[in-house]
Amino acid sequence: METKIEIAVLDSTLPTTLVDLTRLIVRKTPLYADYHQLKSQYYTAMSSKLEDNLLNYMNDGVNITLNDWSKRQQIFEKSDGIAPMVQTLIDETRKIPARMRESYVRQWRRSLVRRALAMIKFVQDET
Repeated sequence: METKIEIAVLDSTLPTTLVDLTRLIVRKTPLYADYHQLKSQYYTAMSSKLEDNLLNYMNDGVNITLNDWSKRQQIFEKSDGIAPMVQTLIDETRKIPARMRESYVRQWRRSLVRRALAMIKFVQDET
């Protein structure tokens, strides 16, 4: 995984699922408790790395790169079970031409948001 994606995911407050339509795989972060612990470890490692870099820069004038943490930790894990809706997205994406995939994914996302809103309204009406 690219480091930029991993850092963006760690900046999120909630665990994330990544659907890679190029390689047709689904990866997810750990569940909330483990994800929160992973974020804490990341921020602790980054702050100590910043302190070390600042100290080295003040003493030697040497500039050092910040992000070697992702080499030590695995943020995403391969998902064992894929939701039927996501599996349908992957299967349909394989079938359609590449030039139409982006619009199909946008429409699929709109449909997902509509279903989520309908579920939220249903739960609110029931309680």
